Amino acid sequence: MRSNKGFGLIEIVIASSIISMAVVSLSYVLVLSNRLSSRASDEIRANFIAEEGIEAIRFLRDKSWTTDLSVLVPNTDYFVILDTSTGQWSISTTEPGLLGDLFRRTIRVDSVYRDPSFDIVASGGTIDPETLRITSLVTWQYGTTSLETYLSNMFNN
Repeated sequence: MRSNKGFGLIEIVIASSIISMAVVSLSYVLVLSNRLSSRASDEIRANFIAEEGIEAIRFLRDKSWTTDLSVLVPNTDYFVILDTSTGQWSISTTEPGLLGDLFRRTIRVDSVYRDPSFDIVASGGTIDPETLRITSLVTWQYGTTSLETYLSNMFNN
C-alpha cells in the first residue's frame, strides 16, 4: 500500500495559493479602476474649469471690450476671478491660488494677425486690434487641459 499521508495538505496549500492570487488580482483591479476613475473625473472637472475661463472672458467682452479686454497685453498670462459677493468676473495678473485645491487656470491672450483678405494667419499679416485669441489652460497633478477661441469686439463697446 502506498501512503497518501500529507497529500490532502498539499491540495489545501495549492488551493489556498490559487484563491489568494485571485483575491490579490481582484484587489489590484479594483484599486486600479478606482485610480483611473478618479483621474477621469479630474479631467472632466478640468475641462469644465477651462470652459468656465473662456466664458468668463466672453462675459468681460460683453461687459466692455474697451475697459476689460483691449487693455490686456498679448503673450501675458492672466487669471479670471469671480467676486462671489457681486457675481462679477475680473481679470488679474495676480494668481488667486488653486481651484478646488487641485487645479490652476491660466488665461493667455494673444494678438490675431490677418492677411489682406482678412483671413486669420499665424504670422505675416497685420494685427487686428478688434480680435484676440484666448487660451484657457488648466493644469493639475496628472495633466493639462487647454481650450482656445477667438473673440472680437462685436458690440463695439
